[in-house]
Amino acid sequence: MTYKKSSNNNQSNKTTEMGKLMKKFTPFLVCFLLLFTSCETELSKYYATPDWLKGNAWQVLDKKGNFKLFLAAVERTPYKDLVQGKGIITVMAPTDSAFQVYLNNHNYKSIADIPNNVINQLVGYHLVFYSFNKEAFEDYKPNGIESVNQFKGMYYKFRTKSRDSISSIQDPAYNNTIRKIMHNDRFIPVFSYNFFNSYGVDAASNYQFFYPNSTWTGNNGFNVSNASVNEYALVTDNGYVYIINQVLDPLGTIYDSLKSENGYDIFRNAYDRFVTFQYDPSSTADYGNGDSLYIMNHGSSLPPIASEWPISDYSQLSILSYAAYNLFAPDNNAMQAFFDKYWAPYYSSIDQVNFEPMLAFLQNHVYSGTILFPDQIESGKIKSSYGSIIQFDRSTVKMKHICSNGALYGLDHTLIPPMFQKVTAPMYCDPKYNIFLDIMKNSSYIQTLISDATSFKVFYPSDDMILSNTNFEGQTMQYINTNSKLYGAQQLQIDGDNGFTAMSINQKKTFAGDHVATELISSRGTESIYRTLVPYNYLYINGSKIYSSALYNLGVDAKVPTIKKLNGDWTNGEAYELDGETASALVGEYNQFKNIITSTSCPADYSYFKALIQSSGLGTTQPPYSFLQGNRFIALIPSNTAILAGFTAKKIPSTPASKVANYLMPYFIDVSASNLLDYPFPGAGIQGTLVSFGKNSDGSTATFTLIDNGTDLIIVDAKGNQAKVLSYFPHIYADGAAYLIDNILDVK
Repeated sequence: MTYKKSSNNNQSNKTTEMGKLMKKFTPFLVCFLLLFTSCETELSKYYATPDWLKGNAWQVLDKKGNFKLFLAAVERTPYKDLVQGKGIITVMAPTDSAFQVYLNNHNYKSIADIPNNVINQLVGYHLVFYSFNKEAFEDYKPNGIESVNQFKGMYYKFRTKSRDSISSIQDPAYNNTIRKIMHNDRFIPVFSYNFFNSYGVDAASNYQFFYPNSTWTGNNGFNVSNASVNEYALVTDNGYVYIINQVLDPLGTIYDSLKSENGYDIFRNAYDRFVTFQYDPSSTADYGNGDSLYIMNHGSSLPPIASEWPISDYSQLSILSYAAYNLFAPDNNAMQAFFDKYWAPYYSSIDQVNFEPMLAFLQNHVYSGTILFPDQIESGKIKSSYGSIIQFDRSTVKMKHICSNGALYGLDHTLIPPMFQKVTAPMYCDPKYNIFLDIMKNSSYIQTLISDATSFKVFYPSDDMILSNTNFEGQTMQYINTNSKLYGAQQLQIDGDNGFTAMSINQKKTFAGDHVATELISSRGTESIYRTLVPYNYLYINGSKIYSSALYNLGVDAKVPTIKKLNGDWTNGEAYELDGETASALVGEYNQFKNIITSTSCPADYSYFKALIQSSGLGTTQPPYSFLQGNRFIALIPSNTAILAGFTAKKIPSTPASKVANYLMPYFIDVSASNLLDYPFPGAGIQGTLVSFGKNSDGSTATFTLIDNGTDLIIVDAKGNQAKVLSYFPHIYADGAAYLIDNILDVK
């Protein structure tokens, strides 16, 4: 492509053309300038502030003339610029008369007498983040118009500019080290008519229960904490102004309110045993000035009643504006009465009560979700986390507070947790069952054991029994406590290949379930067999002695405990103490029959069957006993006498290995294929077809018939031969059960 340079002639032509255009439009320019000069007044009017702009919040309040004290207070704070338009804000403005009442009640002669930290918190509490019109306060949608509110008015808390200064507190778990606590902005409650209507409670009586010095006036609007609204949503340049009839008292947390009340220190001290301090790196960087800042909580198991926010993420408005806690605090007399009834026989003082029972007690006195009012509680529909109804009569409430993070009720009685009234009571009362309680709780069996759906028998091993004489899965256990003042520093450990490690949840579940009988399966004279919470694991009682499968399998070497019924009026079963200085706890068998049958631990009664197994090569296949396919089984083991008679009659082969294997496989019963939910026991009523892992001569699956005559179990083979089960309680292993029978069996 070729580019050509412009010539001077071209430039001259352009200049000429521009001159012609200017001459052409000059009359119009003159007219426009004259018009502009003559219309200067009209343009000034156009750019003047329009009538619908009312001025910023400060100007609106100043113009109304009845807010001198409030504005004087604002002027003493860092919020003056904000109120004067340098930011969007909603202002709750108390009148001069309302502010004068506040000054009188707090013995301040003037605004100047209010301390700096107090006035900053006070004024900040009247300034709500963002701009809210009346409809927004009545039915706030924190996620915008896309929000789907389950109940109108349910999002009732709004963030303000008020917050406490950094405070200091001692950490009792670490030698009273001083922790500096970062506080978040306060939220203020706005109770609209929608809120009370949605929860189906009477607005006036429930509101005035907490605010006896205020009057509910929100039938067509709302009350802001302790104040009524005289005028709604005055429009300003930087948000809305609401005229209120009282100064808003900055609400503290539930923890703050509890500390301020006399007569509740026993409950508060118990709650503080679970205090934790979470390091806050962002606040430390922004506000620490060289100090580490923390958030004060009460562990992961109790609501953080000392924290202004339920979560630290300020963007989660749907949670921040809804979530609240309710604390039902018994007074000192009620706490002492509970201690005397349940703990005094075992502890010298309430401060000595172990963590877990105290935690259960405290958890039954808190309700997390949203704020509760008396009508809701008295309906009998509010339940604790354990499913018990929170019993409540507002006439017995000795003190109450609406707080920035929920509600506080002071009671003259305790809310007794169900675990103190069920078969779980011994481990929640007596500290000698502390380890067993730890195991039970971590196995998630507590909720099961406090239900009335089943009648339980719980057999309690003491701490000494567990640690001194019990092997679990062939390993010893130990309980460590690295910090007696810190909940969670305690741990039950089990010895393993890498030394002692924390006992797993599954291990605890097995251990705990081994000690709970759910149903009597069979009874004969002084003998009885119970099903436990662990499938295919049972407890065998003979007189005063009780056996788990592992103890029974040990024979005469077993450290067998005796049982003693514990006294208690429990609605869902019975509890028993396991006794015996050298006795072991009731752990199930961890060994497998497939290993036992070829080991030195094999019972003498099985010795001929053991020889057949070794001759068959079944235990040396890859994997061993591959024909079992990993299924649970019952091994029908002919007695030594029966096997010897079979050899004599030449009914049992000795070689080759494959022939011996084919002969033995029908003696292994497939539990699943036989539809057995339990192993059979005499008198249990389990009978029918037993499906084996062996084959008939025609290749079909070999089966037997099981008959329960009430006192004995009889096995009938395909040719009508009978074999009686010799033992009332069989040897039960991790993979199956071994039944000794008095005859050999045959197949088709």
